[in-house]
Amino acid sequence: MIEKRIFPELKQGVVLAELGGYGDGYYCAEHGAGAALVLLGTYVVDPGARVPYPAKFVFKPEPSTYNSYLGEHIKAARASGAKVGVSVISVELKHTLDFLVAAQEAGADFASLCAHSVMPMFTRCGLGEALCRRANAPALRRWAEALRNALTIPVIFKIGLGDLAETISAVDTLSELGIPIISINVGETTAGSAGLKAVKQLARHCACLIAGGGIKDVAGARRVLEQGAAAVAIGTAAMKDKALCGNIQKQLRAVPPR
Repeated sequence: MIEKRIFPELKQGVVLAELGGYGDGYYCAEHGAGAALVLLGTYVVDPGARVPYPAKFVFKPEPSTYNSYLGEHIKAARASGAKVGVSVISVELKHTLDFLVAAQEAGADFASLCAHSVMPMFTRCGLGEALCRRANAPALRRWAEALRNALTIPVIFKIGLGDLAETISAVDTLSELGIPIISINVGETTAGSAGLKAVKQLARHCACLIAGGGIKDVAGARRVLEQGAAAVAIGTAAMKDKALCGNIQKQLRAVPPR
């Protein structure tokens, strides 16, 4: 079992998941109020004229196109009271690094790579969710090492749950390379679900696991934490209920009466 790494802000924490098309700084401030961590993005950096993604979340690969945006939206997200992370994806490693270094310089507390996307523009290049397949292990190592070396803030890899054995292998590789935090959407976290069982297995291979999938209340959050996750991620449910993240966070960290 891998040695756990403690991030106090994430322990029994609620994370407002990245939500492309919505998750800018102002959305995070409103929907992530009281959470432990809010994630801006996911943003796409691409030189193309047509990217099948919400336009306001797509940037050209020049710092002049996103530096002021990052400064404004990281500052706006701070109104949530949470730590702030920035999530990005690009087909070019250099563009990803440049964007996340700019986010770090703008004050982000965490940097996140989206290895979760199923968009063909990424998967056909062996990126997005395809990056965690065994066939793409050399690319996974290259991206992980580059991110680790370029950034001084903690790096999060956001992944999805594919074949469990393949996913565990990818998590082992990332842990070996010093990536401290894995965020995973396991799809379903109801009692007895395959996703919940996967959380328990993945937590054994990960220094710090953020897990999500259909969490809507404190009972669902506690189920995930009981399986070994350090924190829970909430996306769609928080979109529908602005107070949800803060309310669940208060209950998770409430001090029981003596």
